[in-house]
Amino acid sequence: MRSRKPFIIFWPQYFDAKRSRSKGRRIPKKYAIEKINTNDILKAAKRLGYEAHYEKGYQYPKTWWDDPGRVSIDTKGVKKSKVLIDVAKEIKKIQTKK
Repeated sequence: MRSRKPFIIFWPQYFDAKRSRSKGRRIPKKYAIEKINTNDILKAAKRLGYEAHYEKGYQYPKTWWDDPGRVSIDTKGVKKSKVLIDVAKEIKKIQTKK
């Protein structure tokens, strides 16, 4: 079994504006994103200077039928809640440039 000690898991469901907090959203509604995928999370994390990896074939436990995968990010000791908001802000910047 692979050790993922410095890495923290980030699921697309954490950022999904269509979900409620009880359904898995972890950030405030004002930072939530309408259309989110793992590539957006991966790009945003790398642009913020974090080491990030996409992991295919994993399902979020609350929506096990959905298979978006997940992103593991080495947060370098920064709290997960702060990284979540920073990544969400960066995703919004990326999406507005498209």
